[in-house]
Amino acid sequence: MTCTFVQVTNRVEVQTLGPVTILASNLGTRKPLLHSPSSLKALPALVAPHMEPESSSMEQTFTNSQGRAVPSTAVAESSYTTQQSRLERVLQSYRDTNDPDLLEEIIQTARKVLEASTEDNAKLLHTLAWALYKRYKEVIDDYGDLEEAMKLKRKAIEASPSGSMDRQRFSYWLALQLGDYFYHTRNLGDVDEAIGLIKSSLEKFPDESPTKAAHMANLGILLKEKYSVLRVDDDFESGCKSLETAIASSSEDQNTIATWLEKLADLYDAKHGNSGRLEDLETVCRLRRDSLSATADDRERDKLARQIQLARTLYELFEETRNLSELQESITLTRETVAVTPEDDPEWLDRIRKLNVAIYILYHETGDSKDLEEAINVVKRYLEKGSKDHPHWSEQLSNYSNYLDSLHSRTGDLAHLEEAVEFGRMSLKDIPKNSPNLQIVLGNLSIVLSRRSMIRGSMVDLEESVSYARTALEVTPSDCPSRYIQLHNLGSMLLKRFSRNQENVSDLNQGIALLREALTSISSTNPEIESILSRLASALDTRHDKFGSSDDLEEGIEIARKAIASMGNPFVERPTSISTLAALLKKRFRAGGSLDDIIEAIAISQKTFESMPEDSPFRTDLWTTLGDLFATKFGTTWVTSDLEEAVRSYRCAVEHPTGNILRRIIAATSVMPLCLSLQDAYDIGRTAIDLVPGIATARSLETGDRQHLLSFARGLAASVTGAAIRLKKDPSEALAILEQGRGILGSSLDDIRTDIKELQQAFPQLAERFMRLHEELESSTGSHFSDELGEDRGLRRRNAAENFDDLLDEIRKKPGFEDFLGPLTTDQIRAAAAYGPIVVINSSWMGCEGIVIERERITSMVFKDLDDGELMERAEGFDLGTPDMLEWLWDTITGRVLEALGFTETPPSHQEWPHAWWIPTGPLSRFPLHASGRHRERSGKAVMDRVISSYSPSLRALVHGRRQRVVTAGPAKALLIDAEYTENHPHLPQARAEIKVVSKICESMAIRPVSVGQSKQDMLSGLRNCKIFHFAGHGYTNGDDPSKSHLCLSDTSDPLTVGDILKLNLHEASPFLAYLSACSTGRVQDDKFIDESIHLISAFQLAGFRHVIGTLWKVRDKHCVDVARVTYEAIREGGMTDDSVCRGLHKATRMLRDSWLEGFDKKRERLVQGDEKGTRDVIPCDDEEEIIVGLVPAYWVPYVHFGV
Repeated sequence: MTCTFVQVTNRVEVQTLGPVTILASNLGTRKPLLHSPSSLKALPALVAPHMEPESSSMEQTFTNSQGRAVPSTAVAESSYTTQQSRLERVLQSYRDTNDPDLLEEIIQTARKVLEASTEDNAKLLHTLAWALYKRYKEVIDDYGDLEEAMKLKRKAIEASPSGSMDRQRFSYWLALQLGDYFYHTRNLGDVDEAIGLIKSSLEKFPDESPTKAAHMANLGILLKEKYSVLRVDDDFESGCKSLETAIASSSEDQNTIATWLEKLADLYDAKHGNSGRLEDLETVCRLRRDSLSATADDRERDKLARQIQLARTLYELFEETRNLSELQESITLTRETVAVTPEDDPEWLDRIRKLNVAIYILYHETGDSKDLEEAINVVKRYLEKGSKDHPHWSEQLSNYSNYLDSLHSRTGDLAHLEEAVEFGRMSLKDIPKNSPNLQIVLGNLSIVLSRRSMIRGSMVDLEESVSYARTALEVTPSDCPSRYIQLHNLGSMLLKRFSRNQENVSDLNQGIALLREALTSISSTNPEIESILSRLASALDTRHDKFGSSDDLEEGIEIARKAIASMGNPFVERPTSISTLAALLKKRFRAGGSLDDIIEAIAISQKTFESMPEDSPFRTDLWTTLGDLFATKFGTTWVTSDLEEAVRSYRCAVEHPTGNILRRIIAATSVMPLCLSLQDAYDIGRTAIDLVPGIATARSLETGDRQHLLSFARGLAASVTGAAIRLKKDPSEALAILEQGRGILGSSLDDIRTDIKELQQAFPQLAERFMRLHEELESSTGSHFSDELGEDRGLRRRNAAENFDDLLDEIRKKPGFEDFLGPLTTDQIRAAAAYGPIVVINSSWMGCEGIVIERERITSMVFKDLDDGELMERAEGFDLGTPDMLEWLWDTITGRVLEALGFTETPPSHQEWPHAWWIPTGPLSRFPLHASGRHRERSGKAVMDRVISSYSPSLRALVHGRRQRVVTAGPAKALLIDAEYTENHPHLPQARAEIKVVSKICESMAIRPVSVGQSKQDMLSGLRNCKIFHFAGHGYTNGDDPSKSHLCLSDTSDPLTVGDILKLNLHEASPFLAYLSACSTGRVQDDKFIDESIHLISAFQLAGFRHVIGTLWKVRDKHCVDVARVTYEAIREGGMTDDSVCRGLHKATRMLRDSWLEGFDKKRERLVQGDEKGTRDVIPCDDEEEIIVGLVPAYWVPYVHFGV
């Protein structure tokens, strides 16, 4: 009997700090499965030196040339017949040839002789029983043969005289058969009877009998079987004594001794299974070595079987001791068994399966990439030769998935992770739903999907991961020894999901509860406990961040220390526990702890490098952790060496080629402000900015997913751009850097929606492929989940995204299309200023810089009077529209820009005014640059008194918008939405009046006003067919996820979100204007999303509207009517041209500004009237003194125009 290796590698999930998820793998709990050695057909427990006890004093036998005893049929002379003679001849032939085909003839002939006999003949009964038993053992494994042999043997016993030697011998043979019968029935009564028969036989044996040792050995084997069921110590002791006595006293050949040693090892193996004592397992290993050593070289099959057993035992011993020499010897033996087994042998697949698993475990112990490569090559050999019919096929697919995941972790190559997901899915598809390994396959697939979700930012992957992890736990029996793995995995997945949606606190608490349960289900000596402890410590850290509990912080530190203490493996692939403890110690220090916490965290982090491979991607994680720690320490000590170590560590993280892209980008944003040299900061940032497209061009992801990924690069482009300008780099280079690192989400959507008329004319087949892939990718622009399976949807989108990128490369090889959807050239940038200058205002930790684009030139400037501290302080306030703030903006930024452009006076009213486009970055995106000025002076020193202003999220968005064709064909419609009443929001009494005003003006322009129901589907349908969309109602800004910002509809449970709008592709119809008369439609609440400028205004622009009017913050209901009226009248008067929109809004806001200024002259007039009912999400303030001194936002400021 043998015990199989684990059939499939179990996986447990661990995590490091930040967005990078780290995974670990192991073989999991061993599950021994019995199977027959290839030389036996029926799992026999008993061993005799011959098929027939050989003793001339007991019975006449005939021995063939191989020394095998064959029973004689000697009977009375008078009973000889033709059949008897035939039986004797066949037996003689068998003695001479040992041909198993003759057994059938012996059996049939013996039956006829017995039928002709007038009475039971014990020797004839014995002969037939012998032949049937022989056929059962060595030919056809027919359970019926065994049963019949036992019945015949009992008859032979009854036919033998009481006390005779024949009766004793026949009883012994019955005992052997009962032992085999037990393997079919598992009836202990059979074993007890067999033990009784052998004991009775032994009582009559003289000590010097040559067969006594065999009797003793078989008694020991039977006692072993009984012990394996009942676990009674007396049976173990008696079994040991019998086998040890047989081994010590036997004169049998070494091969027989080897067999008995093997059976004694099996008995100790059963004892170890009961006791768990290392000493018992060491005894098993010693006995298996002795058994293998005693096996003659010519007994190849026995030697091979014993090599396999010893390899298995050595692996089990390694699991207990973690002694690498035992694992390596186990692999050597297994490798030898594979080498001598022909590939067409049914056993070859099972043996190579065991080999790849053991080598993979060796990799996790040593970190030697050669071991991982070998494990992958070996499992590939299995998959090349195997098929779905093999019982371990699906498990090996899952193992291959695990190995590929580890290869990705080692190399950072995302292709390996994609392949890991593919094979994980194949494994789940092929595995029988009643397989005991189903939960392992589910858990492993959950982990690789989770890994991909953390790297690619895919919520579809993460939700699917949670689902598989939950199912894995559900199908795992409550008493399964490895249940802790599935508890750990589900807990980890829930915690990851919480990291994406921190409003769902139940995920956090349930994840912690599952991890605690996992710890109660795992032995303290199990090496996997480290990853569970580490994950729990990280979860407590997360909960401390969320709720600020010092208890969570202290418990997290305690558990992280336990995790590190349990790390028995010198090789560290992923520094999870170390990073977790370091983060916790840093937080305790910042909460008032001792500097010793930081010193300890630095020490353990530095030591970890000693056991981490040089090419490990996770060195980036550890370097980032060290950078954080040294930077924190420097903030206290102000010792230059600490600062230098912080910069060195961060820089190593950025430049490590296999490191996770997000980690490298995060390290760059952390280190740039610490650099003593601006050139060093620029060099580091330039390296990182080239990585941003790697996280941004995942076209297959949902908008919310890409938005999440890009949030980790916030501020990077602005910082590198600022450094470039201050280092006096060419302004075009600085601008290219800025465009490369921000506004990426919008640009990628523009790419797939671009006008390809020229491509259609030149290369129609390429254009057709472009449109087909465009349609595939359009489904990935929303932020919600469809009913389509994540597997099918994700795979379809990934394939489309890869094909799209390949198609772009192909198009760019065609003449005239070298720059197709590529970065803007300098000529294209200058050409964009044909309608007026474009002013990019860049803000970063260095301060504020400007890039001014004119038709003839591109220049840059540094606003030296403005530092980062002042800018951030003002940006965090709620007074961005106050007169004081508007004057500060003019004095520090916009006044200087307009002066540099030569706009120093207010143009005459009859003259065409200049038009400027503003592209602010970072915190400046919140400021009303268009409204800045010294208005109270009435001196013309204000932006709106010198130029007409428009905004754009990026330069590329502006250029792309101008490329869109203006469509004039067909009847024009205006979709007008009056949301006067919205559940849970204040009443807007002026909304209806506003819609009436707009409707009347639209009719005068031959644009038919239409209205639809306020369900989201009605709105989306109406948007597809309108020229103008005007919404008068409430807007909502989602700070956690801008793609969920929305216009409030009558059904508040299903609003019109940014994600919904981005799914629209209206570029073919090219609608003219979206007027969002609602609050905060141009606001990005959280700084981490500021670079992508994803809000309601930009969403409508990306959907295809040429112009969008919206607001930067909350506005008053009463003024919205006036602004809309004046704007639409100007549009009508201007002939509905592009210029008419911005000029109309400019006229309206100047009118309100002038009215507002009149209020300063009147002193006592209350400028803000009404109550909450009359606002669109703003609380009015009636403090006249504050109004006069300029502390209250001016109501005309928030209105802005985005467009071409």
